[in-house]
Amino acid sequence: MSTTPVPDTDSGGKDLPDWALGQAMNDVDNDDTAGRDERARELVQAFEDERHDEDDDPEQGGES
Repeated sequence: MSTTPVPDTDSGGKDLPDWALGQAMNDVDNDDTAGRDERARELVQAFEDERHDEDDDPEQGGES
């Protein structure tokens, strides 16, 4: 049984989006795949948080 994480997936086991991986490759060293995947997960989480914030903002058409 391997304890290494599956590359290119988030903590929920879903594939990381190409846009997040591409941005992460620009943010970290090319040889740092673990760092790339972690940065991609951070970018996806930040995107999801922002999306949910807009859903809750009445000025953006969301709920108050």
